[in-house]
Amino acid sequence: MTVQIDPGKLSQLGEAVGSTFCLVTNPQLIDEFTVVRDAPYDNYLTIPFSEGDRFEDLLEKVIPEPAHILVVSPYRFFQSPDPELLGGRRKLMAMACNSTPTTMKEIRHFLGVMEATSASEQGAFSDTFFELAEEAEHLQYVDRVHGTRAVLQHLSDGLVWNQQAGPLEWGDQQIVPAGEISVLPIEITDFHEDLHLPLEGEIVLRGYPILHNGTPSFSRLDQARIHGKLAAMREHAVKATVVRGRITTLEALDPGAAPAVEMLEQMFAVDSRYRIVWEIGHALNTSLDLMPGNHAMNEVYGGTEGCLHIGLGLTPFTQYHLDMIVPDTKVLGSNGTALIGNSELPTVERLVGAH
Repeated sequence: MTVQIDPGKLSQLGEAVGSTFCLVTNPQLIDEFTVVRDAPYDNYLTIPFSEGDRFEDLLEKVIPEPAHILVVSPYRFFQSPDPELLGGRRKLMAMACNSTPTTMKEIRHFLGVMEATSASEQGAFSDTFFELAEEAEHLQYVDRVHGTRAVLQHLSDGLVWNQQAGPLEWGDQQIVPAGEISVLPIEITDFHEDLHLPLEGEIVLRGYPILHNGTPSFSRLDQARIHGKLAAMREHAVKATVVRGRITTLEALDPGAAPAVEMLEQMFAVDSRYRIVWEIGHALNTSLDLMPGNHAMNEVYGGTEGCLHIGLGLTPFTQYHLDMIVPDTKVLGSNGTALIGNSELPTVERLVGAH
């Protein structure tokens, strides 16, 4: 049974009239998809994206303008093109399905999430988030379950905020499923170990680890083994002390967290850059049901009122990038107003098959 893609249900794309819908996917998957042609596009194309192909060449030679593009490429690393190459009459959505093992089962599930995602609601959520952030002197990351607090001086010069949420305009591109506002100390594609977020205090790592691989040679078995140790944080909490944006100490808050602490310490020993809290992601996709396992597309899980995730390392500069979804942590302004999560209630955690 093929997986259906219905571009008419992808609300980020907007008006179809006058455009071409382009599905870009790996050659071995072309027959696995059926594109529903109910939306009033002028044309529909399915374009193979093979090992050795450059997406920029497809933009130049194959993909027309105006076009709505969906990239589904679990077998070939996809890198977002330069905005100038994308052009001013294209909209691009790319599923995050290469940095973790992804089968058609996962693709089917997260396509359903994409169809359920409201671009207008995400746009409104994002507007409110930034309005509240601008009114705050600093942001607080508070875990009342475990009694921790960290403070981000979010108005500091040099910080880079990225919004992957809301409707797409011509020339825009978005990783999907969408729904994230992230902050980093430099542009999202760059990394420098001398930089850091102005973050101080204690954070708790308890939730759902996602271990993304980079482009250098690696072993899926190693990736699964490392993730398996880190998965202890699904039920057991690790407290991290952060000084100038860098993790200085780890503490297992109960014995079950010991395997995760051991693995994190090993990662720190191999590459000290993993100690840097490089990214803070404020996820706001409230239509996403978490899929158990190591899945990149879980990253934008927003519970019912938004959810936080912490990013360590950055591919391709480090071998892996670790995102840690932490549903117990709320994001509050300096006056206590909640930007992410209800300040008094736990975030609802939804797993597939457990509603």
